[in-house]
Amino acid sequence: MSALGPIKALLRDVQSVLLVAHVMPDGDTLGSALGLAWALRGRGVQVRLACADPAPAILAFLPGVEGFADRGRTDEQVVVAIDCSDQARMGRAFEGETWQSVPLGVIDHHVTNTRFGTANYVADTASTAQLVLQVIDALDMPLDARSAQCLLTGIVTDTRCFRTNNTTPAELRDALRLIEAGATLTDVTDAVYNHLPLATLRLWGPALAGVRQQGDIVWTELTLEMLAATGLGAEASDGLPNYLSTFDEARVAVVFEELEDGRVDVSMRSVPAIDVASVARALGGGGHPQASGAKVAGPLAVARERVLAALQAAVRS
Repeated sequence: MSALGPIKALLRDVQSVLLVAHVMPDGDTLGSALGLAWALRGRGVQVRLACADPAPAILAFLPGVEGFADRGRTDEQVVVAIDCSDQARMGRAFEGETWQSVPLGVIDHHVTNTRFGTANYVADTASTAQLVLQVIDALDMPLDARSAQCLLTGIVTDTRCFRTNNTTPAELRDALRLIEAGATLTDVTDAVYNHLPLATLRLWGPALAGVRQQGDIVWTELTLEMLAATGLGAEASDGLPNYLSTFDEARVAVVFEELEDGRVDVSMRSVPAIDVASVARALGGGGHPQASGAKVAGPLAVARERVLAALQAAVRS
């Protein structure tokens, strides 16, 4: 059986499905889930969408994004986790023992994926959206303009508009196909990269003023007080790790963000020679060799020293 076989068999004759996006959703998890949802609905399948956290405002343009809700399974035959590297990434949508009798599919592109589903389609591509496109093709499902727009958003956001080092001809071919199917690249890039509330600048300003350096590592911190002062949510930090990584001195860039539950969200970026996925995995997180993250126990000062020590070891190795 091919790598696609189990997920293809899981979805071939399904009549109802719950698609779950990961916590603190981004363009790839939402776009991939919606792209699959529209394709399944085109075949008459009943689809519900779940996400423990609200969609970022910049992704409000995605067709059907308002359908995501913080909820678990009701009577769906199948649950599929989209762009989730492990069970914890499903957040409150995962209901543990109550799901034991329900097949759980996983479609994901993270190298740190734990294969936690009963049917896993995990492959090392630049985005999960590309894997969803392969699933759609394998099941001979329709690819309309709505699906195409959502999947293109997944590719664009996870490749930073085709600028990451894992962008290959495959990503460009998939993007071209989606554009030919009705997606509009300018709409995606304009929505994602050209619109930020002024409050983001008020948050990023102090964060950038507080940037510190330790050897090849550049980092900054976002405290609960900083977030409260601007009235922004956790998504306000989106883009900040990538921005820090553009500094010449930053072989590794890190953003530490305090969370309401006492933990610290750690977002890491690195140059190709340094694998931050291994650091994230050791901290209980995951991701990609050059873009990973984890949520670690606070307080902030303790989390910072723990993570910086691990990153220094990664740099030396």
